[in-house]
Amino acid sequence: MSDTRILWLPTSEARHFGWDDGHSSRRNPSGIRVDSDTALQSTVVLACARVLAESVAGLPLHLLRRLADGGKEIAREHPLYGILHDAPNPWQTSFEWREQAMLHLCLHGNAYSEIRSGAAGAVTELWPLHPSRMKVEQIENGRLRYKYREENGAETAYTQDQIMHLRWLSDDGIHGMIPVELARDAIGLARACEIHGASFFGNGARPGVVLSTDNTISAEAAEQLRNNWERMHRGAANSSRTAVLTAGLKPVELGGNNQEAQFLEARRFQVEEVCRLYRVPPHLVGDLTRSSFSNIEQQSIDFVQHTLLPWLRRFETSIARDLISDRQYFAEFDTRGLLRGDAAARASYYQTLWNLGVASINEIRRWENLDPVDGGDTRFVQLNMQTLDQANAGGVALEEPEPPVLPQPEPDQVMSMRAMTISIDYDKTFATDPRLWGEFAKGSAAAGNRVVMISRRPDTPENQSVVGKTLGEYKDAFSDILLIGETMKDEAAKAAGIDVDVWVDDSPQFIRAENRAAPDSISVGDFVSWGSGTGRGRGKITRIVRDGEINVPDSSFTITGTEDDPAVLIRVYKELAEGWQPSDVQVGHKASTLTKIGALD
Repeated sequence: MSDTRILWLPTSEARHFGWDDGHSSRRNPSGIRVDSDTALQSTVVLACARVLAESVAGLPLHLLRRLADGGKEIAREHPLYGILHDAPNPWQTSFEWREQAMLHLCLHGNAYSEIRSGAAGAVTELWPLHPSRMKVEQIENGRLRYKYREENGAETAYTQDQIMHLRWLSDDGIHGMIPVELARDAIGLARACEIHGASFFGNGARPGVVLSTDNTISAEAAEQLRNNWERMHRGAANSSRTAVLTAGLKPVELGGNNQEAQFLEARRFQVEEVCRLYRVPPHLVGDLTRSSFSNIEQQSIDFVQHTLLPWLRRFETSIARDLISDRQYFAEFDTRGLLRGDAAARASYYQTLWNLGVASINEIRRWENLDPVDGGDTRFVQLNMQTLDQANAGGVALEEPEPPVLPQPEPDQVMSMRAMTISIDYDKTFATDPRLWGEFAKGSAAAGNRVVMISRRPDTPENQSVVGKTLGEYKDAFSDILLIGETMKDEAAKAAGIDVDVWVDDSPQFIRAENRAAPDSISVGDFVSWGSGTGRGRGKITRIVRDGEINVPDSSFTITGTEDDPAVLIRVYKELAEGWQPSDVQVGHKASTLTKIGALD
């Protein structure tokens, strides 16, 4: 088998050999030729492909081993770990290989890699193969056969065991459908708008011109007049030049303009249309038209849950099918990095995990890329900071001298005394790691505690379905699941007859009203915090408007204030090595979304 592979060719003509009609290029009604190569000339397609490719490539990919107790551990000693996590072949890193595979999926709907064996075992290297050169067919025994067209036109055949195949949406289970072919018209229209804008400004931001005369001129003279006019007046460099016309010539501008054609509206809609194809939130490709401080955090969470997770599962399941023979091992992406908040938000989150015995000190240090410490693997629970073993035994850790022996309650009495109600938030808590929090909820319920879920998502059938699917097998561990919308969580819990002892929540300002800043209690110079897409933002109030609007500097956002809920302009503070320092960024919020905090300077 030849070692030479065409991994990427610079022009569409070099890629297409009539090997697969599904890759052929045809003009659509917009007049633009759209295929898997030319689609990247559309800036929004390029932006969406980059967002998806870089997001998937940037996540840590680990090979894990299942343990007998139901847990898992990283299998660094396994030869496949280095291939997936570090370098799958001699010239690519794992990031580059996954980035290229995602780009192939976004454009071609398929991604292929040749599985090469060697001294390290059945899987020693993964060599990417370009989808435009691959043909897939199902043979009589039900297995797949792959035929790859080499640069010299020769054909190399592969068995199913020699190819790692990633598919997008498929209608036959064999070939992934091609996104740019299905959305050819939408991409063509977006590209046509870009070309029209470039041509319009290239012509001096003026529409076309007809040179009219009552005299009769020859075809040669007409051609010479047109060439001279374009030479003198076409292009941005020739804009507004003076024209000298003779022989009764008169310039007549053609009707129609960009305002009448709603050019900007069309461009903006095509951005949304292409984002809809790839399920990418528009704010990630630079369109903030429909984004605000109140919804951009939720959009970022939805991007991880509903856009990235399906792609990650495609990678994980394809690796399990094509690269792993021992089902004791499996591949898994770590998505916690995408939901990583600021230092204060992480500290609060880790404190909750540590207090509940969910995580040990060394686990938290590992998440922060810190070295382990001696004794850091012991877990604690809240009651007198005792270990889990002591809690299970019904004892309490006390200092010397040893106390006198007291009558011990029965085990069921100990369980009853410790029973409590635990509320686990959905977004940015349970949804970030369903397995971790699901096992915690399951274990807490089995120990006699009441576990509930209270989320500020609106109570709609769609949200009920999303939350239910995420809970999956752990749904029975929750005695109550409340979707309460804008209501404060503590208020909603009490209305439902639930008295929560422990809140596992990343947004304390939504638990109790007293955690919020009262409209009449804030003033210029106060320090406040608020929820943001990266955790908890912090800053200093510079302006308050109780009956009017605040235009946020350097943005298109306007915050409207009322007596009951003033608009607030805040100078953002950043946590640096020397402490909290004011930045040049200002943001606007409603007072009801803020929490008063201590001074940062």
